[in-house]
Amino acid sequence: MPLHLREDVPLAPFTSFKVGGPARYLAEPATKEEFADALAFAAARGMPFYLLGKGTNVVFSDKGYPGLVIATAKSFHAVEWEESRATAQAGALLHTVVGQAVQRGMAGIECLAGIPGTMGGGTYINAGAFDQELKDVITAVTSTTPQGEIRRREAADCGFSYRHSHFFDWDEIILETQMQLRPGDRSELEKTMRETLLKRKAKQPLQLPNAGSMFKRPPGTFAGLLIENAGLKGLRRGGAQISDKHANFTVNAGGATAQDIWDLTSEVIAKVKADCGITLEREVIFIGEFSPWPR
Repeated sequence: MPLHLREDVPLAPFTSFKVGGPARYLAEPATKEEFADALAFAAARGMPFYLLGKGTNVVFSDKGYPGLVIATAKSFHAVEWEESRATAQAGALLHTVVGQAVQRGMAGIECLAGIPGTMGGGTYINAGAFDQELKDVITAVTSTTPQGEIRRREAADCGFSYRHSHFFDWDEIILETQMQLRPGDRSELEKTMRETLLKRKAKQPLQLPNAGSMFKRPPGTFAGLLIENAGLKGLRRGGAQISDKHANFTVNAGGATAQDIWDLTSEVIAKVKADCGITLEREVIFIGEFSPWPR
């Protein structure tokens, strides 16, 4: 096979939390053909596969992943522009695409500046911030099945909603995302992007490994507010801690394991429910085996 595969690769360096055990196999395809090779490799062995972008919204178990991890952030990241239309490969950094749009004077995603993920992952979860979401600009998504069948869907068929899409339920890999932006004033867009980045820096614990907002926003309120009201800001279990800067951020305060993060967030869910009756739902995706909490 032309595709290069590595065995027993630690996943911690591939995730923003810097935790997680090894992948049985890891591939970094650069073309659609290499994607097909990777999928064929997994299918021939009956093993699971997982598509990994920048690793900013995922926690792999300390036991690792028993199948094939297909990583895209370093090798599958081209972005093509045609006037106000952009087509981005899955591994393209969302922040990079935002910067390109602003430099071209194209509006619609400037408030997504600083989101540390890829276009594939952002499309998968319908990434958003400050009243903008990718679903507002996505026009089509191209994906592939494990059998190598390429599918192109209009945005309306992808089931985009708050931090969700039909891709959660489909056994497919996102290859490309097409977006339609609109002309704007470049200087105003640059100002908005700068202000957005300053807001993130002021409110978020960017100096410590984290995966962004840990919990989805409950209807009518904010997860961080509920966590703070329950007296959990700064709570630490092992090396994982609820940030004392933003309560909806769980951070690796030093030496955290994936299990530490699972245990801490499980405790937060339980205590917030006991405090106000609202059950928080994790936004970050946990993959693999975790010991139940409490033990």
